[in-house]
This record gives sequence, C-alpha cells and structure tokens, in this order.
Amino acid sequence: MKKHVVLGVSVLALLMCLASAPAHAQDSKINLFAGYSFGTNNLYDFDPTFNGYGAAFTYNLNKHIGLEANFTGHNGTATIDSEAPSVEDDGYTDILRQDMYTYTFGPKISQRVGNFTLFTHFLVGGAHVHEGYTEKCSPATGGDDETCSSTQYTSSTKGNGFAFKTGGGVDWNHGAWGIRFLEVDYVRAEINSTENQTCSECTTTYTFNSAANDFELATGFTVNLK
Repeated sequence: MKKHVVLGVSVLALLMCLASAPAHAQDSKINLFAGYSFGTNNLYDFDPTFNGYGAAFTYNLNKHIGLEANFTGHNGTATIDSEAPSVEDDGYTDILRQDMYTYTFGPKISQRVGNFTLFTHFLVGGAHVHEGYTEKCSPATGGDDETCSSTQYTSSTKGNGFAFKTGGGVDWNHGAWGIRFLEVDYVRAEINSTENQTCSECTTTYTFNSAANDFELATGFTVNLK
C-alpha cells in the first residue's frame, strides 16, 4: 500500500511541475463524466461481477494535464449455489449481496486527436465494501422437517481501506458534450474488514485484512466546459 501511495504522490508532483509550463489553447477547463460501470470483485471468498455506475470531475491545468476526482459504485445480488429439495433431503439456496465503492483522486493525461480524446489516469484514494451472505433452507418434500428453517445462516462483512486505480479510455467529442466509448481500469483495494456471523446456535464476530485485484469497464456521457 505504501508503494502505491509513494508512486501516486510522485507522479502527481511531476505532473504539477509540467503543468506550470506555458500551455497551448485549451479545449476545455472542466470535463465531467457520468455513466454505466461493470466491475469485478474478488475481495472475499467469492468473485461475482456486478453492474454499477461511475462519475468523474476533471479540472484541466493545461491542454494535456488535469486533476481528476473519480467515484464508482457496484451493487448486486447473486445466487452462488443452490440445490432443490428431494423427498428425503432438504434443499438450500446461497445468496450473496455485495456493494463496493471507490473514491479516488489524481492526475489525468489526455491527447486530443480530431474529435476524439485519448486519456490515462493514476488515482489513489479509499474504498468501502459491504457483503451480505444468506443460506436459506428448503424442507424435504416428503414430510415436515423441524430442523430446516427458512434462514439457516447469515453473515455480514463491512470494511474500509486504500484504493489505487489506473487505466484509460477514449472519448468522442461533439462541441460541449460527448460520449465515452470505453474506459478500462485496474483497481487494487486493500481493506480492513469486520465480519458478523449468525446461525441457529452461533454468533461470531472477527476482523481480518484482505486485498483485491479488480477491473472496471465504463461507458457514458461527457460534458466539456470552457
């Protein structure tokens, strides 16, 4: 984590120095983005993919260098395993709910090519994650089963930590607005988490550290302001 912070601060300091040089005519002072994001999350035991949303604000220091504030959120519920009940055996359904948010800040480098803008960025900041896991029991069809309740086991995990994001993409510009065709980012998250487990005869709480190497794909609309 310290290496990521040092790298991000070093790159930001270098770009701030470059930005102090005389600039050419700027296309815009402010760039806004909002749109759809698709992301992976392998932070814990399961690795689902979820839909989400993203937004970014960039203040351009000159024609090629800007400072970006970036936010993404991914939410979803997935059935990760299930088995139908039989005459003699109970069935079960395992349901996973995950929410992951990143809020990062750092330099953005862009190059205008005709009506297109190519960009890359190096962002550092924080992440917040929540995961809820539920195991539901379906009683055997052959008779009553008093040991099978609707919910057999639940767990809830929450955590906060460090996030590093780098990647890039391409925008198509049409005057003051445009379309971000595609943005691809690698996201590294290191989280301090607390998990609460509850079952019919247990209640357990413990803390742990975990790390994830995830990817995000985004598309949406941009606005360019002078």
